[in-house]
Amino acid sequence: MKKFFFLLLVMMLIVTVQGVAAPNAAVAGSRRVEIMRRYVQKMPSAQALFLAAQEGNVEAIGTLTRADFLQATDKFGNNCFHLAKNADTVQALAAAVRRLEKDPTAVINHLRNQRNNMGETPLMYHVNYGKADAFRLLYEGTELAAAVREVSRVDKGGALKHSADIKKGVALAISRDNSGRTVAQAALANIDKPGMQSIVNFFERTAPYLL
Repeated sequence: MKKFFFLLLVMMLIVTVQGVAAPNAAVAGSRRVEIMRRYVQKMPSAQALFLAAQEGNVEAIGTLTRADFLQATDKFGNNCFHLAKNADTVQALAAAVRRLEKDPTAVINHLRNQRNNMGETPLMYHVNYGKADAFRLLYEGTELAAAVREVSRVDKGGALKHSADIKKGVALAISRDNSGRTVAQAALANIDKPGMQSIVNFFERTAPYLL
């Protein structure tokens, strides 16, 4: 039944776009948003939320009334933060969490730290795919951010060097996906993508041991 509703949505979107001539692209776009908004309101499955997140449809996300779908995952283990198109989409999803959840901070941090089947948090997923604009939103509140701050707290040399080395090892482990690559190394590999240089610069300043 879930697949039926999902396929129905896709077919409706295709018909809407194909049925409007090029000069009326804006009209087609508004109809698409409206179809998605109505579908998300009825929300027969979390697939509608995932599709809205992937398309960056913040209007549709704003109509969500089912809190449980915010913590759902797809067959690859991705949650809605993994699938968010950009920073605006992440903010819209976070706003939905704050509106629908009793403890929104805990839920948002859970979504930030949740790993998919490839061992990627949403932060790692975005950087691995060369998307930089949501970096700050997805980094703060993560176990990685806490581990990096802890290293900075004790990395003073002298008697604390051994403790700092241990904590660096912890941060390294947290920063890796199943391939063994750290999120900083992924940013370096995608250095040609827009905004990725700033992420590399961030890690050079705060956690060069991750590069």
